Amino acid sequence: MNANHTVRSQLHSSPAYIAAKAAFLKATLDGARGAEGIRGPASPEIHAQYLETIKGLEKLKGREAYFQYLSSGIGSGPFIELMDGSRKLDLITGIGINFFGHAHPALIDELLDGITSDVMQGNLQPGFESEEIIRTVLANVGPKSRLKHGWLLGSGTMANETALKIIRQKKFPATRIFAFSDAFAGRSTAMQEISDNPKYREGQPTYGEVTHLPFYDPKLGIDASAELTVRRMEEEVARQPGKYAGMMIEIVQGEGGIRFAPREWYLKVFEAAKKANLAIWADEVQTFGRLESLFAYQHFDLAEYFDVVTIGKLLHACMALYSDEMNPRAGLVAGTFTGSAAALRTGRRVVEMLTKEGFYGPDGKIAKLSKRFREGIEKMKTGSCKRLIGEVRVIGGMIGFGVLSQNLDDTKKFLAKLFGEGVVAFYAGHDPYVVRCLPPFGVMKEAEVDLALSVIEKTLLTFKT
Repeated sequence: MNANHTVRSQLHSSPAYIAAKAAFLKATLDGARGAEGIRGPASPEIHAQYLETIKGLEKLKGREAYFQYLSSGIGSGPFIELMDGSRKLDLITGIGINFFGHAHPALIDELLDGITSDVMQGNLQPGFESEEIIRTVLANVGPKSRLKHGWLLGSGTMANETALKIIRQKKFPATRIFAFSDAFAGRSTAMQEISDNPKYREGQPTYGEVTHLPFYDPKLGIDASAELTVRRMEEEVARQPGKYAGMMIEIVQGEGGIRFAPREWYLKVFEAAKKANLAIWADEVQTFGRLESLFAYQHFDLAEYFDVVTIGKLLHACMALYSDEMNPRAGLVAGTFTGSAAALRTGRRVVEMLTKEGFYGPDGKIAKLSKRFREGIEKMKTGSCKRLIGEVRVIGGMIGFGVLSQNLDDTKKFLAKLFGEGVVAFYAGHDPYVVRCLPPFGVMKEAEVDLALSVIEKTLLTFKT
């Protein structure tokens, strides 16, 4: 709506505000350029102080840090500066949050306008930013989608909790959920049962509300794998009639090791799920924005099947999206925090950039950078790093590749050495494990992909005997 009558609009359009904002933006970007490239700590003495600070943080948290990582709060493009003055090439981006890297001018522009608002917004007293981000996301769900509504939540786990509650309310008295092997949905009491990792449930009760179906197995092929999944689902529905409310699926499994199926497998499984009167919920908290389409369901042309979709991470906010039929009754969903005004503004801007600046499609920026990354890894696998690289799984901006024996210990050893060489990545999967990269393709250039590949190769070669 027109906001020219508001004090906020008058402030933001005043010459003094515009000049101050421009000066701040210029100073920030000029300063951030000093964080480009890979380099070591400023000095041994500073690095020693840095390690002591990390030890202090570990003591405060009661747990050892995975990396010796403490950001200074500044970076430039795909590079991030740490508190010891070292600079790393960031290929994990906060496990997928900073798709547009660090110190992106468009996002700083939104952050600056957000600082004049209250720090946090909530569902009872939203700001106009809440309406803008929900409207912008829903405008891009695609013509085949039945998603009509969106609810802002404070985390991906809470978005998934909301999806589960919506489905159970609409399918009551059915409460049970189908999920898939190696699924991840979060670590709350309900989501830890959907997440297929017993380590996340240690010492916690389980309630027997989730049945895990086999995910796509490329060794079986499309038909046999789908037949196995559907048969187990149908057997369970027949064994407990009227008990199953829905099915949760990550179209591409992130935590599960960058695993995905051909479209035909999804079609067979979803058709059977609909026949069984299940609501289908896609967890796109990690996939949203990262493939060759804004939504993973668009990438695989599956839009019409989903009743509920959850998104987050690179959005800098989290949402549950749902159809008219799944719209919950008042009282089921709320939430004190929806996000900061700055984060909501940033999320809206991210969607606008992704959908308007040539990122998507077979010739889009994501496809080109993904292809370069995949071809680089595959070239190493058959060349200089033969027998050092295992499975390679790449789709859009989700990259996984096995290293050495592909067990957890070897993967962690490689990641520690890679970090020492100036590249930050993480791991995913379960036997085999893969190195997981969620690169900042929103800002990355081909030369920086090549730099990442060269450091990966250099690190792998240290293991060659």
